[in-house]
Amino acid sequence: MDSSTIFKLTKQHAEVKMISKISAGFIKYFSIIIFFFSLIKINSVIAQSKVLQVGEELNYSVNYGFIEIGKVNIKMTGSRQAGNNVIYTSVCSMKSNKGIPFVELNSIFESDMLYNGNDLYTVRFKATEIKEEGKIIIEYRFNYDSNYVYVLKENLGNKEIDRNIPFNQNVKFQDGLSLFYKSRLNSFSQENFLIPVFMNESETSVNYYFTSKKDEIFVPVFDGELQTYRCNGMANFEGVFGLSGEFAGWFSDDDARVPLKSQMNVIIGSVTLELTSFKRSGWR
Repeated sequence: MDSSTIFKLTKQHAEVKMISKISAGFIKYFSIIIFFFSLIKINSVIAQSKVLQVGEELNYSVNYGFIEIGKVNIKMTGSRQAGNNVIYTSVCSMKSNKGIPFVELNSIFESDMLYNGNDLYTVRFKATEIKEEGKIIIEYRFNYDSNYVYVLKENLGNKEIDRNIPFNQNVKFQDGLSLFYKSRLNSFSQENFLIPVFMNESETSVNYYFTSKKDEIFVPVFDGELQTYRCNGMANFEGVFGLSGEFAGWFSDDDARVPLKSQMNVIIGSVTLELTSFKRSGWR
């Protein structure tokens, strides 16, 4: 074997060794990156679990300019095990103030929500609208294994809807109340969210995202400024008070992610919801 051949073999061996080192370096680098993002995910899940607290009660005023037109009360009433998952139950009452023109609302929402440690979605929803002449009751029961939702609607004692409505496989829905908690869980990420919603007996959706930059807002219940995470979104449906279109919300800068304020478009124009009182163990 001549010297040129030996030189070529030595050079090839050195190149192979260098490539091996580079490959090992990349593997190590990406392993660290994967581990880092795994930690972020784990920490996010741990933080999310602190949002859902049985016994939490939040009260809001609904204001049109300087006029209070209604009140909203939201309670996390209980939880139960369902295999490896937890079913949380919540109740929301919404009532307009007397003497407010064009606004008459007295409704109760009830939601059963399944939480699997990573995601939250509705399994049962009931809405009761109370009128002088009687009640309008709507109930949804979601069967995700068979891809349908059972819908029952009674209007002043008369059954208007009693049927199963099919939906696509692997879709997990929110209702008008579970969205309140779903958005709080999502606030730990700066992703753009497109959330499937079942409302008004049909499939629809809501889009929203959270900004990474914190907003400082005045919160009357604390009589001071608080750091918050802001959410901007678009409701692709018509909800209570005629809610639709663009909205914004501000969530507390802590693991509870309590909604402190929101602005939305309704039948009479733009209204603001503000936290007026609360019951939550260990918060503030």
